Parts: sequence; structure tokens; C-alpha cells
Amino acid sequence: GAARSCPSSASRRSGHFGVVKRCRERSTGAFYAAKFVKVRRCRSSRLGLERAQVEREVAILRQLDHPNIMRLHDLFASRAEVVLILEL
Repeated sequence: GAARSCPSSASRRSGHFGVVKRCRERSTGAFYAAKFVKVRRCRSSRLGLERAQVEREVAILRQLDHPNIMRLHDLFASRAEVVLILEL
């Protein structure tokens, strides 16, 4: 949202279905990983993940509490992509 800013592509990591960028929450100065995941617009599309797959990942992340797994801090969604804000 408006409370976050993402720096240059130097801190960007690209994956098969999306990109991870380091971002900072303006109100607290805390840094997070913003995982931008492309969502398929239709079943026949080969680009992105199906929304159900993304929702399943979100549900799992919300349940997990482990020191080696990044915690889900926030979530933003549109028709084209989902942005997972993960604690570093």
C-alpha cells in the first residue's frame, strides 16, 4: 500500500512466477520481503499461478510459526497479482 516503498532492482530476486523485493514500512522503518506473485487470469493461461494455489500458500503461511520460515506480515491482492509481505 501507500505505507511501503520498494528500492531499486538491486534488491530484487526473480522466480518462476514472480519477483521478491526488499521493502520498508514507512511508519516503522522495518524492512520486509515483498513477494509479487502473478495470478492466472484464466485456466488456459500458462503465465502465473492459479489463485487457489496462492490462497493455499497464504493459508499455510498464516498457520506456521517456525524460526526458519518467513512469517506473513501482510497481503495485498488484485486480479493480476498477489503481494505477500513477509518478515525477514
